[in-house]
Amino acid sequence: MPENSLDKLSRGERNRIYDGLKAILSLSNGEKRARLYSGSLALFMGISQQSASKLILDMNRTGVIIRHMDGKIQSIEVSELGRDLLFEEYSLLSGLLGVKDKIMISGVVQSGMGEGRYYVSRKPYVIQFQERLGFIPYMGTLNIKVDSSEEVSLRRIRGYSGIKIDGFATDDRTFGPVKAFMGTISGIKCAIIFPERSVYRDVIEIISEEFLREKLKLSDGEKVQLNVDVSN
Repeated sequence: MPENSLDKLSRGERNRIYDGLKAILSLSNGEKRARLYSGSLALFMGISQQSASKLILDMNRTGVIIRHMDGKIQSIEVSELGRDLLFEEYSLLSGLLGVKDKIMISGVVQSGMGEGRYYVSRKPYVIQFQERLGFIPYMGTLNIKVDSSEEVSLRRIRGYSGIKIDGFATDDRTFGPVKAFMGTISGIKCAIIFPERSVYRDVIEIISEEFLREKLKLSDGEKVQLNVDVSN
């Protein structure tokens, strides 16, 4: 899995970029892409225009924004990585304040390509699932395409650290770390799993000791609802 460019930053540099992202969203009234100049960013943040220009270049370099130029007109778009950073900071603050968060999220069942079965059946993962999640999963995942109206809920879940499942290496490849969140679907215990560092996507994978499709008699396109505990 490629290394996230933010992982190389010091906490101070990360905080500076985080402050810049907040300022950009404030100046753009929450729009993902807006026309923005370094002078207005400098005035809003109380820094010099030179510092604001450098900040924009640094944010563009680390990938948290995408800088678009149309002649001399500059517009800035907060990238998927940038939005992930904001939600990670939100989740970190929630944890520090002792917020016990449970999130309800819905979507429709979707067929996968069989990759879930391959990954969750790897022995080092299975051992950790049993130790840290309390069950040995059925050898496959239930894929749910999350409703577009629930993007914020999904990003909130992704922003939490979750239950860490360590990565490992075999003779021919490397398997990256995973984070998991306990939850329920129709009263059945399950867990949502994400690669620890991955780009945002609106399809989530669910594991359970039950064969969920069969147990709940689910077909593609059928709507389901998940209750996810992000406080563990």
